[in-house]
Amino acid sequence: MIYINLNNEYQIVIPSDIFNSLLEFRQLGLEPEAGGIFVGKRLLNNSILIINFSEPQDNDVRSRFKFSKTSPYHQKFADDYFGKSSGFISLIGEWHTHPEDIPTASIVDIQSWEKIISDNDDRLFFLIIGLQAGRFYFRESNEWQSTLIYFKDVLNTYEFKK
Repeated sequence: MIYINLNNEYQIVIPSDIFNSLLEFRQLGLEPEAGGIFVGKRLLNNSILIINFSEPQDNDVRSRFKFSKTSPYHQKFADDYFGKSSGFISLIGEWHTHPEDIPTASIVDIQSWEKIISDNDDRLFFLIIGLQAGRFYFRESNEWQSTLIYFKDVLNTYEFKK
């Protein structure tokens, strides 16, 4: 398990196999951006446990510098987990890649997240996976905050396949 502190209040818990699978989507060559959603549980200790994530689908919009979830699969993915768990597992965030070493959110990213939060839950988080690091974005006191993790630090701390 990997533990990422978002702030003094929340912590994201990622099983190592899920973390490894996400790293496989990095844009190390000329691949298009990839993305999807996270489903998970909010635990009593203010941890957010990632249970699974959706992968990009053939009918999503993908290019070198753009990803858009246009496939209905992502919603069905979240709905299926929600239904089968009697509501205990739900949408907790989204992820996508950027072809940069240290990722930063674009204006388009922020605008998209604002819409998602206004339609859902302001406790969602958003992960951008770069080449050398990932950045978790979240809302706190009505402002966007972020936590940066360097993959080399995580890989050195936990046992992973590279």
